[in-house]
Amino acid sequence: MKRILLSGYYGFHNAGDEAILTAFSQLFAPYGIELNVLAASPDHQLPGAQFNAVPRLDLPEITRQLRQSDLFISGGGGLFQDVTGLGSVPYYGGLLWLAQRLGCPTMIFGQGIGPLRYGPNRWLVKQFFKKARAIAVRDPESCDFLRDLGLPAHQIFETADPVLTMSPIHYTEAQQLLREAGADLNRPLIGVSVRPWPTWFEKQLKAFTAVLAQFAARLGAQIVLIPFQPEQDTWLCHEVVYSLTCRPAAYTPTVLTLEQHYSPVAMQGLIGQLDLMVGMRLHALIMAASQGVPAVGLVYDPKVRQFSESVGYRYMGSISSLSRDDLFYAYLSETWERRDKIREQLHQRLPLLQKRVYDARQIALNLLGIQERNP
Repeated sequence: MKRILLSGYYGFHNAGDEAILTAFSQLFAPYGIELNVLAASPDHQLPGAQFNAVPRLDLPEITRQLRQSDLFISGGGGLFQDVTGLGSVPYYGGLLWLAQRLGCPTMIFGQGIGPLRYGPNRWLVKQFFKKARAIAVRDPESCDFLRDLGLPAHQIFETADPVLTMSPIHYTEAQQLLREAGADLNRPLIGVSVRPWPTWFEKQLKAFTAVLAQFAARLGAQIVLIPFQPEQDTWLCHEVVYSLTCRPAAYTPTVLTLEQHYSPVAMQGLIGQLDLMVGMRLHALIMAASQGVPAVGLVYDPKVRQFSESVGYRYMGSISSLSRDDLFYAYLSETWERRDKIREQLHQRLPLLQKRVYDARQIALNLLGIQERNP
């Protein structure tokens, strides 16, 4: 049996990263590969995914795993960046370095690279990546960035986010979960995913919620707040709910927050039942696209803009720009009016993006000496 050791931001209850892990599990499951995953907790498990968790800071155990592994995969997500902290590049790069020192083949799979604001980190990324057998990144900007670093073009491939290939729970189960959360499935559902960010000021929050309330009232729609990383997002969701409900009765929409902890396959199923998504979290948009749900993006990081452009979603270019409430309302209205055309557009674009994921899987299987089967 072949063994893969997978590294990423796993086990921290971030629905996006846990969805990446689930997608990797589903991608490699048909091949009888043992998937071992560096995670925050050794007992970490996810419904819909099969893997063995390995403590991500236990260096002796990581070393043992690398000696027994046939491939080390660094991915996916935004691991090599220095916006959320200066520890990411040394940690994830150090794992690549250790694997290479121990003779374990390495691959970068499904990552977005950057932003990297500091010169030393750009130099480190080049050193860590240049000995990888393959580098499959999820957007053209990451490809260009790595080529500009001087890495060989033949080593770099454009893939897409693995979550685009993830299979969710059945729609009947998703509908039941929404009913249990208090949703009325006979009325339109507008999903909202927000996260804390320094540019959320009172002006932006008031404009954001005023537009949402007015738009939902016009449609007779319900607003569903979806915390993707509950310990970070829930308090901001509560602020949004408060601001939405402190309005004249005629403009007070029905609002509910999904407080329960949902697995990635359940979350994707829930999002698939929405009529429209307003997404700040990248994987809120990715899950929406994978389920054919029209969306408007809220850009706090280039990755949100990059993905929105790749599938044809409208997006607000920054959180600060939400103070332009006329533009936000126009994007919501346009997306709603064109929702059938957007679904058709997604149906046309998704197969190409999914094929890029399967192509990257083929590279990984080649490194393992395994012949791919039809997806």
